[in-house]
This record gives sequence, C-alpha cells and structure tokens, in this order.
Amino acid sequence: MDRAELGKIIKDARIAKKMTQSEVVGTFITRNMLSQIESGVAVPSIKTLEYLSRKLDISIQMLSPQNKSDMVTAVSGNFESIRQAKKCYKEGKFDEAAELVKPYLDENSEFFDEACAIYTMSALAYAGKNDADPQTACSYAREALRYSEKGFYACREWKVEAICLIERLS
Repeated sequence: MDRAELGKIIKDARIAKKMTQSEVVGTFITRNMLSQIESGVAVPSIKTLEYLSRKLDISIQMLSPQNKSDMVTAVSGNFESIRQAKKCYKEGKFDEAAELVKPYLDENSEFFDEACAIYTMSALAYAGKNDADPQTACSYAREALRYSEKGFYACREWKVEAICLIERLS
C-alpha cells in the first residue's frame, strides 16, 4: 500500500464517520499532520496508525502495509526527503530545505528530531541572508526560535541566534 492509498483509506473512514479533521486528531497529532497523511504527503508512525485505527474504529490491518517491503518503501521515502533537505541546505537553498522537512515537524513523526534541527538551521540561515525580504526573514527567524528548543538536537545557540535576528529585523 502506498502513501496515497493509505491517506485515502483514512480520509474515507473519517468522512464515513462524519468527523472533521480536528475531531479526529484531538490532542494526539496536529490537524496539519492529518491533512498531510490524508493527502499522501506524510507517512504516519505506527503509534499514529494505532491511534487513528482506534479513533476511526477501523482495523489496524486496514492501515498497515501489506508487507515489509511496503513499510521499507514508506520509510525510505521519508528518509529521502530528509536527505534531500540536507542537500538543499548544503547548496544554500535554505527555504527549500525548510519546506522539505515541514511534514515531519509533528512530534509523532518518525523524523521529528532531524526535522527540527534541519528546519531550525535552514530558517536561521535564510533569515540571516542579506538578500532576504525583511518580513519573510523575520518570519523564518520566529519559526527557528519556535523549533530551536524542540527535538533531540535542540540547541541553545540557535535560540540566541533567532532572538538576535528577530531583534535586528524588527
């Protein structure tokens, strides 16, 4: 089963139960993450699949990959997005790197820690560019501040840098 098929099953089950995305997610995941799962952009963790299975009253088997190779393909796709984001960062394409990891900024994402680090570093680098639009740069600096203390790779220096950038750009 691919991402799109999984997303369709989840969306169809939600609609059949006449539930909004907000009603389904509660406080377990964000509505944005559910939207990305339903549209096939993000692949949910096993924990998220178990939660959705209970909430939508459908069998976990309906949401599970048909075989191990499907799961490997899904994880590989996520890993490839992270790898591509790192490549963009190294090439100075900071806004692209930040966009690539956005689907993984949900705390239940398998790659949450890596996404927070890459997003924060990319947002700070973009905000610090001389040619960046000041309003957009300030927005990126605020986002960097938001994620600077999250995840395994949280870094106090990033927080300080974000605060300094916000003050300079405001």
